[in-house]
Amino acid sequence: MLPPRVRSEVLGLLRCPECAHHPLRCEAFSDGAEGVDRGVVWCAACGSWFPIEGGVLELLRESLAYADDRARFWAAHEPQMRARDLGPDRRGRARTGADAHDASVREQQAHFDWYAHNDEQTYTAYEAMPFWRAADALAFGPWRREVGAGRRLLDVACAQGRSTFPWMDLDLDIVAFDVSRKLIREAAARYREARPRARATFLVANAADFPFASDAFDYVLAYGVLHHMPDPAHTCREIGRVLRPGGVFFGSENNRTVFRRIFDALQARRPLWHEEAGSHALISRGDLRRWLEPLGFRAAFRTSVFVPPHAVNRLDPTGALGMLRRTDRLARAIPFLRGQGGLILVEARKLPAGPFADAAAAGAAPVERRAGERTA
Repeated sequence: MLPPRVRSEVLGLLRCPECAHHPLRCEAFSDGAEGVDRGVVWCAACGSWFPIEGGVLELLRESLAYADDRARFWAAHEPQMRARDLGPDRRGRARTGADAHDASVREQQAHFDWYAHNDEQTYTAYEAMPFWRAADALAFGPWRREVGAGRRLLDVACAQGRSTFPWMDLDLDIVAFDVSRKLIREAAARYREARPRARATFLVANAADFPFASDAFDYVLAYGVLHHMPDPAHTCREIGRVLRPGGVFFGSENNRTVFRRIFDALQARRPLWHEEAGSHALISRGDLRRWLEPLGFRAAFRTSVFVPPHAVNRLDPTGALGMLRRTDRLARAIPFLRGQGGLILVEARKLPAGPFADAAAAGAAPVERRAGERTA
């Protein structure tokens, strides 16, 4: 059983979500062998500060931050905060245009805070559906075989750990974040009760602008994330920025398929889950190529789920997995159907030469490697 902590090597990767300064400073009010349990992170450039409680760091811009929690935290630690000249409302000036998409992000934040606890369907119940258990297994199985021991993985918009825990039995260093504080607290509690092999740090942060230094990760996972974003092309650019050369991006999205009208009709008649999509509710292979290839990615695609989720969900988890495996195998053997699965999955490698190479050479802050660590 591992308590959630903000690990020291993760602190060295952070950059300010308000002004993009790197590195940030940290003062631990209580810590342990695994990292910081309670403390404050702040930016020496703009004065913004961010609380750590229960081993979880909230690293959000002021317009997205949970104001009541921040006020309570400052009051509880007033002497330590004043000693570092960190006032209750002190925030630096945000980057130009930083709030352009925040209204859309706040809608997503409210939606997933609601999804954490409600009387209709929690996100944990959503994850446990036979359909999603089967679809998740088919997605993660090939990806798990691609990762190397001792590497660093970023899980973007991890919810309550749904996309994090398929990696927990592997020798990985994982940084997982979501814009929903409630879901991240659930993920941290889930980690506390598990016996993971992986070492994980959980943050509350915004997937529209990653609060991490460039070239910090060997792998980035965005599982069903881009279709929630106000600007998925920008999120792809952030993925490319934080990946090291040779690093790999794993992703899954709602596919723009000829069968989509059938699913939409079934969802309208009998909804299986609650969706709150962003500007691109459906994403095609062409969209992904347009967003990724100019960034220096070499991408491979596959599609999955060629039968209605409503039919799959009538089965138990074992039967659901068997149905999806059989129908995926059959459909992929037919040229017209091969690209028409309900989900499109991408595995994209960042090539050593690309638009981020010049920025790195121009002085992007280096990330210190651990002994024996190699790029993907």
